[in-house]
Amino acid sequence: MQDLGITIRIANNLDLKQITEIYNWAVENTVATFDLENRTEEKANEWFLVHQNSYYPLVVAEKEGKILGWASISPFHPRPAYKASGEFSIYIAPRSQGLGIGKRLLEALCQMAEQLGYHTLLGLITGTNEVSLALAGKLGFEETGRYREVGQKFGQVLDVVVVQKVF
Repeated sequence: MQDLGITIRIANNLDLKQITEIYNWAVENTVATFDLENRTEEKANEWFLVHQNSYYPLVVAEKEGKILGWASISPFHPRPAYKASGEFSIYIAPRSQGLGIGKRLLEALCQMAEQLGYHTLLGLITGTNEVSLALAGKLGFEETGRYREVGQKFGQVLDVVVVQKVF
């Protein structure tokens, strides 16, 4: 993929407004998230604080001051025995979809996860999200489970596919 002048970097608090706008667009327009209401500024700040811990990185794809997409590793589960397992999330601005940004972001997360000592990364991807499922597969994630009909959004009953990569 051509670079197109895009930088992948750790997010900072100046990015939070654009990160939240991208996420809220996904809430309103996609089944990529099962949130049904936009993330408020207060909730966005709480979420952002979790990702100020270097073990739970938040990265952005930026070009000329515009955030084109973001990706994060979050705790997979709060119990201590799960510490070496992380859950990834990726969201791309609508104007930037289809440019390979998701691939660059997921590659960066995988590299960071290995450096941080993660044993595995997991993704919970809506069963109808063929683009994200294909991307995960290209980067070595395998489908390891499927939760059938666990979400309802926009009049659809949706599966969640669990993808996993062990390092």
